[in-house]
Amino acid sequence: MSNVPPPVRVIGIGNRDRGDDALGPLVANALANCLPETVDVTEHSGEVAGLVDLMTGAEAVYLVDAAVMGLEPGHLREFDASAAPLPALGGAFSSHALGLSEAIELARALEVLPPVCRVFAVEAASFEPGEGLSEPVADTITGVTRAVIDAIERERGDA
Repeated sequence: MSNVPPPVRVIGIGNRDRGDDALGPLVANALANCLPETVDVTEHSGEVAGLVDLMTGAEAVYLVDAAVMGLEPGHLREFDASAAPLPALGGAFSSHALGLSEAIELARALEVLPPVCRVFAVEAASFEPGEGLSEPVADTITGVTRAVIDAIERERGDA
């Protein structure tokens, strides 16, 4: 039996070369040196099976993604996906047209969804290949980074 606690993981979801889809990886990059060593920070393309693998065995996951929710670009919403299914979050670019919502529900069905699963979704303006972040989404990086840190501290009892 190992005395190593299950990991706490932050997953920045997206593609750095698809406009606002770069948000997740950029927030992960911003968080890399801001969190305790016990928190694993990684980037992921959003492919469903890979996301489920990253969630499996974790104590907590914090997922950051650009989404299409019908809001103003740059609007941040936080979801407690451990408590209830996510609404459909558009903007996933996988070959099977599945995304974060489906990955979470698959993890739930397989009984590998961590007890803490928080999603930070920012309304995107564009997912066009080769574009950089839109201004409203770029302006959220600091706030999203702070929101993730605050959520981790609350869950760990550091707040």
